[in-house]
Amino acid sequence: MLKKILLIGSLTKHEAHGVSLGFESLIDGFKLTNCDVRVMDTKGFHDSKKIGSFAFGRAMISLKCIFIAWGAIPSRQSIYMTISLSRLGFIRDMLVIWAAWLMRKRIVLHLKGGGYKVFYSQQSKWLQYIIAVTLSLSTHLVVLGDLLREQFDFVSGIKDKLKVVPNGLTKDLQVTPNAKELPPNDQPIKILYLSNLIPSKGYLTLLSACIKLVEESDIEFVCNYCGAFTQTIVDGSNMDPKGRKTEFQGLIKSNNLTERVFYHGTVTGKVKEQMLSQAHIFVLPTRFPWEGQPLSIIEAMAFSTPIISTPYRGIPEEVLDGQNGYLIPPDDPEALVQAIRKLATNPTHYKQMSKESQNLYKKKFTRKIHLKRLIKIICDI
Repeated sequence: MLKKILLIGSLTKHEAHGVSLGFESLIDGFKLTNCDVRVMDTKGFHDSKKIGSFAFGRAMISLKCIFIAWGAIPSRQSIYMTISLSRLGFIRDMLVIWAAWLMRKRIVLHLKGGGYKVFYSQQSKWLQYIIAVTLSLSTHLVVLGDLLREQFDFVSGIKDKLKVVPNGLTKDLQVTPNAKELPPNDQPIKILYLSNLIPSKGYLTLLSACIKLVEESDIEFVCNYCGAFTQTIVDGSNMDPKGRKTEFQGLIKSNNLTERVFYHGTVTGKVKEQMLSQAHIFVLPTRFPWEGQPLSIIEAMAFSTPIISTPYRGIPEEVLDGQNGYLIPPDDPEALVQAIRKLATNPTHYKQMSKESQNLYKKKFTRKIHLKRLIKIICDI
């Protein structure tokens, strides 16, 4: 067992998202071992307005990270790093990976999402070659599900190095595991969207479905949106987060949804637990280019909530269509309405789906299972 470990990733003090939450969960998991762990934060204290975009401050932080890593690697036995989906991030990753390889260290790379093949395809031929060679130096490359193995099929000899470790529930969530039931007829069904509000995540698709539900059905509902308006280099929108928030709130008002649709911003702790425990249906109609295996879906499953999402990237390993939820095409409000209707009008089927969400969570996605698998790979147990 290797005991001197270097963990490289971003922390939630900058922003809370699946990658940083998962990294902090891993750090906490190592506290229960007798390993000598050093942590390196790749993000520092600088942030750019658009995730994945170039910023001079971020470049300086990356340069600092490289030098810190070079200083730490000689005294470590195993190097774990979450890999980036930006060109600047890859350069940082490359310089760390090559240094660790030259020093004959164990190198565990982790793709905490998806979209790496898209990133690779957008680069020049010479950079594609460098990316493929650099990734081939790893001891293991961890992906979130079997459906994400193909993200690295451009890397020669990578098949035997790929390891699958599904995401797990992060720390600080107190789960209420009881199966849920639909509310009495005089009470509304609570729909929950819990993710960053990025156009390709489908938050406007859900809003369009809410409009249709009011116009075309007698289903009483409340829809709660939780998350930050965020801009990335891949979301295809020129409007900044502030503008999209104003647009979103305007659409709620103009469609007379102010008593049905509510925006809560980023939620944490007890407020987040309350949102998850009270939700009857969790909706994430995503086609986000960097999507892998959404952590928010795992959180909803832990709270026994049926899911409506899309058959995209690793999601079909979280949502088994017709068992613990439904998979619908992205950008299809009508299909989303039909899925909500199926759940809202069949109490027996709804309760069974709730049980299946909890069962699948316990079988594959608990924090304990996730950390045991990942630490075993990092430490070569």
